[in-house]
Amino acid sequence: MARLPNKCLHVMVDGSPCGSPAVRHHHFCNQHKRQREQRLQLDADHARTSRNAPYNLPILEDANSIQLSLTQIMRLIAAGQIDHKAASLMLYSLQIATTNLQKTSFEPAQTTADSSPGLRPRSE
Repeated sequence: MARLPNKCLHVMVDGSPCGSPAVRHHHFCNQHKRQREQRLQLDADHARTSRNAPYNLPILEDANSIQLSLTQIMRLIAAGQIDHKAASLMLYSLQIATTNLQKTSFEPAQTTADSSPGLRPRSE
């Protein structure tokens, strides 16, 4: 009897679970495993090169996480914990993420003989 794969343990900003199958011997799907590894690397690099604590922004995966990031960046600006150039770049990135949100879906694509896995356009 085939064993069903474990589900990814990532919880979206809105509280819903990812639901994708987890990578074998890991707790997260391929996308969230890669994002967590990149996040850990960025945090480690930032901690080595800066005296300030790294910014703790969520992964930009839906409208809720983009709004949460916007709020956190605004708080950093108001508290004087981030310089204006870095804040401008982050806010511009959020603008791009908002535009891309309408065109992408992070759901696993159905693979067929003539298609490859990855991001697929969101159905209208």
